[in-house]
Amino acid sequence: MSRLASRVGTRPEAIRLATADAATVWTLRVQASEAWDAVRVEVAPVTPVRAVKLAVLAVLLPGVSAADVVVKLRGMSVRSEDDSVEAAGAIDGSTLLLVPRDRKGSL
Repeated sequence: MSRLASRVGTRPEAIRLATADAATVWTLRVQASEAWDAVRVEVAPVTPVRAVKLAVLAVLLPGVSAADVVVKLRGMSVRSEDDSVEAAGAIDGSTLLLVPRDRKGSL
């Protein structure tokens, strides 16, 4: 996937979770359905999904509990947010979607 795809429709600033000495840095696009917004997140492949979720919630949906939000990748809920983004199946340029745990209501 091209770098352009991860930048389309996102805020200009990126959230950086990868350390300066990370050997590999991926750029993920993370959308929050309830905010109608997206951000780029720079991560190492070993970054836990939960860390990405918490960082994005702080920017796009401050005050929303992490317990009320599910992370999806390619339409499927990520089984364990303690897994790394790589173990969850993401690759450089992937899009993660944050959605309310209960789709009947909104956040």
